[in-house]
Amino acid sequence: MASDEKPLLHTWSLAVEEQYYIVFPVLISSLWFMGKKKLTVLIAAAALISLSFAQYLADTGRANFNFYLIFSRGWELLFGSLIALLSLPEKDIKNSWREILGFTGLALIVYAVVFFDQSTPFPSIYGLIPVLGTCLVIIATNTSSLIGRFLSHKILVYIGLLSYSLYLWHQPILAFIRLKTIGEPSTLVVLTAILATFIAAYISYTFIEKPLKNKQRFPRQFIFQSSLIAIIATTSIGLAGSLSGGFPGRFDPHINLESIQSSHLRERCHTKGKNYLKPEKACRYFGEDVQWATFGDSHLVETTLALAEILQPSGQGVLHLSFSGCPPALYFATERLGCSNWIEESLEYLEAEQSIKNVLVGFRYSSVLFGGQTNDYPNLPNKIPSMESTDLSKKDGNVTNPREVYWASLSAIIEQLLSAGKQVYLLYPIPELPAHISKLATPFSIFNKEPLVNLQETTSQQYYLERNAYILDKFDSLPQHANLIAIKPFDALCSSNHCPAAIDGQALYFDDNHLSIIGAKRLLEMSSIIRQ
Repeated sequence: MASDEKPLLHTWSLAVEEQYYIVFPVLISSLWFMGKKKLTVLIAAAALISLSFAQYLADTGRANFNFYLIFSRGWELLFGSLIALLSLPEKDIKNSWREILGFTGLALIVYAVVFFDQSTPFPSIYGLIPVLGTCLVIIATNTSSLIGRFLSHKILVYIGLLSYSLYLWHQPILAFIRLKTIGEPSTLVVLTAILATFIAAYISYTFIEKPLKNKQRFPRQFIFQSSLIAIIATTSIGLAGSLSGGFPGRFDPHINLESIQSSHLRERCHTKGKNYLKPEKACRYFGEDVQWATFGDSHLVETTLALAEILQPSGQGVLHLSFSGCPPALYFATERLGCSNWIEESLEYLEAEQSIKNVLVGFRYSSVLFGGQTNDYPNLPNKIPSMESTDLSKKDGNVTNPREVYWASLSAIIEQLLSAGKQVYLLYPIPELPAHISKLATPFSIFNKEPLVNLQETTSQQYYLERNAYILDKFDSLPQHANLIAIKPFDALCSSNHCPAAIDGQALYFDDNHLSIIGAKRLLEMSSIIRQ
């Protein structure tokens, strides 16, 4: 599930803050004997270490750890502590400098809001932009400055009073909307969600948050007892939902949910990062006579297992070579750590390994060449996306016609494998779904019976052909070779007009673009790959 579809994801930020509120006062109290100056230096060092740790996790692709751990988030809070320890807002700063610093800080915050997106690694050093901007606004703003007077406007002050309730409500409302929307929600829907967030925040602030601050009406004992009951209740409901798989019986099942299955060997055999699994140590499935290999990105993980299961009765084994999100980076550089080296090493290994006679090659081509799918699915994009935002460039530093560089690399891999005497099975693009298979198969609510889309006609032929036109033309233009065999998912899985997400109640995918074990096995069986 994507982060913007998790209704309670934002509560973890509150959890990080709570950890800080518990630990920091104890830390300050126990180290106050050092004196304010030394303590300030110590906290500044801790903030620098925390920021460095956040950048390290960002560089090594550990996004989940980076988001959830207080050790990589603590620096954001420690910057505020440094402002307080240094009493910076109270320093004698000329009015002209206050204005400059205030506007600079506000500009940094606005910059982050406008230009940061899903591709921005965060937390990381990029976080310095909004954090330093906030620090500058706090330091430089007073009631006499322009920014101070602007932020003191009664409307903004009232929004500030609602801010905690707004924070609590915004994520669930927007997440549930995205859970029930194919593609990006429209502007009208988003504006409606913002209005609903303000209404919900006003109600909770007026009737819950504000009254609970009245100690005469709600004494501390009542609050602790009520909180304990609420914690037990929500924890029990959460555990029940987790153990039951989300109460699947609340909806009429349109597919067998157990068929939404990825490879159980994905975690162990699919590699990534600079410390990748070397090809000589890669997984070999089932048979000792390893005559087959797969070579590509994550689109081959389930296909490899399905192939191995088909070959198992004959005693033939399969070498699994797949790298997460790695394009065929033979002639071009990529920021995906370890990818280029892995491509070179794996190709050399396959060429040298005489026992391997057959190689299945496949990548998620159009995702690299043209970016993610259009947000207004099922409508087609109005223009071909540019590659200016990609990391694809020649290894000599030139960045001319990057798509042709991509194709030169991929075609060279195919040619080198053919020259080494391998029989190459070239996997054409796998049809992509407009959303996660679980979302597509789930009705809008418990009051609806039909899924969000027709699961038998999920992706149109027109969309598939136009989305993948570039790579399809390239594949079809390859010279005929007795040892080059095309595996065409559209021909194997789709009708003349549409591609299904499920067939006979069985899911062909486990997300929005990776085939499930069932889907991969059906692809290979329908392609008659073993009888070639």
